[in-house]
Amino acid sequence: MPTVNKVRKERASDGSHEHIEGVCATDGTHHTRAEVVASIKAGNRWVTVGGGVIRPINYCPASRCVASPYITTRADDSTDNNLENLPRC
Repeated sequence: MPTVNKVRKERASDGSHEHIEGVCATDGTHHTRAEVVASIKAGNRWVTVGGGVIRPINYCPASRCVASPYITTRADDSTDNNLENLPRC
């Protein structure tokens, strides 16, 4: 089970925001959003260091952003299981 401890972000094509380009795992490897989604669809479970379960969604949640596929975790009070709050890699 890959465990994510950092995220890599990129500027959206329209320059309005940054979104997740990919993730870095505790073993030091980088994986794009598409690679994570493909792995999840193949039956693998991805989690954050805080225990958040990573799941695919169709598009970036930012208004009018069409970055796809996208990944997210369930937002809650903990920052170490929320992809958007993890440190950058």
